[in-house]
Amino acid sequence: MADRGAGDGEVLDLVARLAGLLVAGGYEGTLRAEERLRAVAAAYGAEAEVTVLAESAVVSIGGVTRVVAHTPEIPQLDRVSALKPWLAQVTAGQLPVRQARSRLEAVVAMPAPYPDWLRVAGVVLFSVGFGVSIQPTWQEAWITTLLGLLVGLLQAGVRRLGRPGWLAPLVASAAVGAVVLTASRQGWVDGGTVELMIPVLFVFIPGDAITMAMVELSVGRYTAGAARFAQSLAALGTLALGPVLAAAALGLDQSDIFDQPVAPTLGPVAGWLGWAVFTVGVMLVFGMRTRDLPWALALVLGTYGVQLLAVRALDTLAGTFVAAAAMAAAALLLGRRPGTPPPYVLYLAAFFVLTPGSHGLRGLDTWLGGHPVQGLHDIAGMFALLAAIALGMLTAACILPAAHTSGRQHTAAGERSTGAAAPQ
Repeated sequence: MADRGAGDGEVLDLVARLAGLLVAGGYEGTLRAEERLRAVAAAYGAEAEVTVLAESAVVSIGGVTRVVAHTPEIPQLDRVSALKPWLAQVTAGQLPVRQARSRLEAVVAMPAPYPDWLRVAGVVLFSVGFGVSIQPTWQEAWITTLLGLLVGLLQAGVRRLGRPGWLAPLVASAAVGAVVLTASRQGWVDGGTVELMIPVLFVFIPGDAITMAMVELSVGRYTAGAARFAQSLAALGTLALGPVLAAAALGLDQSDIFDQPVAPTLGPVAGWLGWAVFTVGVMLVFGMRTRDLPWALALVLGTYGVQLLAVRALDTLAGTFVAAAAMAAAALLLGRRPGTPPPYVLYLAAFFVLTPGSHGLRGLDTWLGGHPVQGLHDIAGMFALLAAIALGMLTAACILPAAHTSGRQHTAAGERSTGAAAPQ
């Protein structure tokens, strides 16, 4: 093992710093994070007592305790990829503790890989790709292009001004609501307004967080799961409130917020092209390395294909269960290889294909728009999909054989309980 003589203080500093990083990007779940923190401490001959919650972690080594806290958010994906080889070297005993700390700080300090204008372009691609995948029409394509540009600029502005994170979703949803409701009232667009708003707000929807909350609740991590679930519902509520505020400001009735699909005008290939465009958007928005894009795209299109076939052969819930299981299995197996991206980077874009969060936002907006029966139906559909996705991921993780790192077998509790392991 590397640096067995390292002092407990140095080891605690390293483990606490890593804990803060894992909590900040905590949508991977808490169990795997605890296992990784203990493994890093053990690599330097220390025994760590670790408890990780949704927004904090407590680490104790040698009778000294550190507490770190951070609001969980989707991490910058190139940092997640960089953390994988760092962790492998540490647990293999190849890095002295001070060198490990220095390299970890270098990972934390990695700048965003793309400039703001490319991140704005990413929001546009993200919106258009998702939009034509759920409603394959030319109307959806051009409207999501314009509104995606608006949302991307607003998001960049809020970030540049250093304003609170909750402000961008609220401002963006209100602005999008005002534009779509005005266009609908003037007769410039066809169909329901909800279907035009959701794709451009999808970048803010915490679908991965709310599903991870269901996973944690399913395996008995009630505190972490409940906190993450409440945070996700609050985020959905913020997004749903924007169009309501827009309707009030325009003097419109809330019934103008309604869900009504229109006949498709694009061919069946639109879904495949849409998800490909969407994945490029994910790369730009969340800072994925360009060399990781082919892997992520393969997972996205594979998940989409499995879902199409499984839903057609079974039904929506069973098909989603099968697609989630296939996605998790592929991400875990590929993520174990040294030259591939970590599982989280592999499955993040693919996860959006299953779209549980969009059902929740659609239900809330439809309900607030004066259509409670349809709104409750969509919200119930969200919970059913959450259960299908979470159980599919857990099932796949439990069936797979345990991974081996540095000749040691990981415990099943850590990797298998979360259904989609964090970077290894």
